[in-house]
Amino acid sequence: MYRGITLTPVLSKLFESVLLRLFGDHLYSDDLQFGFKKETGCTHALFTFTESVKHLTKNGSKVHCAFLDASKAFDKVLLNGLFVKMINRGAPLVFVRILMALYSELQCAVVWNGTAGYRFNIGSQMIRTALLFTGII
Repeated sequence: MYRGITLTPVLSKLFESVLLRLFGDHLYSDDLQFGFKKETGCTHALFTFTESVKHLTKNGSKVHCAFLDASKAFDKVLLNGLFVKMINRGAPLVFVRILMALYSELQCAVVWNGTAGYRFNIGSQMIRTALLFTGII
């Protein structure tokens, strides 16, 4: 099994920086999420877990745990659902439309020994359906 590696051009990184500066306040998550966030990580998650277990067992409660490693699920995010959630949370429509436009035109090519293969579209039909469904286009 092979996983794709994304090479982002410098211009795209600059554009992402501008978007984060303008709309970064609308990109927040729950305080109990520790992955993919600045200044948090596995140690913070483990501390929260162990302190919660200590508190519950000290007060006579039973503790049942389930663990989920979602690290490989990152590139399987349903973008249309993500966009709808952003709209429901009050993200500016112009920001959501920019992201939808960026992701609806994604293309890939395989590079092997310095030679690029044919480009192919990625998931553009799903995102166009989401655009129509939400009434943005």
